Amino acid sequence: MSTHSTSREHDHEDPAEENRETLSGPQSIPRPVLLTGFLITALGGLTGLAAVVSALTGLGGGTGDETGTTPKPAPTPTRASASASASAPASVEIRHPQQAASARHHQKVYGIAVIPPHHTLWLASRKKGEAGVYLLGRAHIVKQGTGADDPTSWDACPQIGDYPAQRGASFEIIAALVPDTTSDYLLGARTYTGVQLVPADPAADVAGLVSTQLPPGTDTAHQDSVWVTLAQGGEDCA
Repeated sequence: MSTHSTSREHDHEDPAEENRETLSGPQSIPRPVLLTGFLITALGGLTGLAAVVSALTGLGGGTGDETGTTPKPAPTPTRASASASASAPASVEIRHPQQAASARHHQKVYGIAVIPPHHTLWLASRKKGEAGVYLLGRAHIVKQGTGADDPTSWDACPQIGDYPAQRGASFEIIAALVPDTTSDYLLGARTYTGVQLVPADPAADVAGLVSTQLPPGTDTAHQDSVWVTLAQGGEDCA
C-alpha cells in the first residue's frame, strides 16, 4: 500500500473560494464529520500524526457549495437497522498474528467473525504511545458463514507502520464491525485531487485517515485486537 501527501499553494486566491473545496465521493464530507474526531492527515507511510490538512478538504468552516446548499451529513445507521443488528449475534476473532508476534511491513492478518446484517468488518492500527487510529481498510471475506455456528472466515494484508523508520515499534491491530453506511461512505471518500482517503483499491495511492476513535457507529462491544512488533520489511501475505 502506498501513501500520498498533497500540498497546495494558492497565493492569490480568495480564502472563501478555498473553503468551498470538499471531499468528493458519494457525498461531500461535511463539518459534522470533523466534529466526530476524524482528522485528515498527509501521511508518509503510517509514521504517526502528520500535519492536519483541513485546508485540503475545506472542512475548516465552509457553509456550503457554490449553489448555497448545505452539505449533507455523513450517513448513519437507521433505527430499524440498528435495532435489527442489535439482536443479531456478533463476534470477531483475530487468529493470526498471535499476541506479541513479530510482523512484517505488509502483514497477513486473518480470523473468523459472525457479521450481523448491515455491517462490514474493518481493520485499523494504532502505534503504542500514540492516540491516532489509522484505518487500514476492509477485511476480505474468504468464506461467508451462515451464523454463530458457522462463522465467516476473513483475511487481509494491511501495511503496518513505516519500515524501517519504525522498526521495533509496537502496533495494535484492531478488527471491528462498522455499519455498512459508514463503510460505503469511507470507501468513496476522496481528496479534492481524487486520491482515496482509505485503502479501497490496493493499487491506488491513499492520502490517509486517522482519528482518535474508530468510525462512527462501530460495534465496540464486538471487536478483537492483537499487539505486534514491526520487525521486518517486505510482506507476509501468502
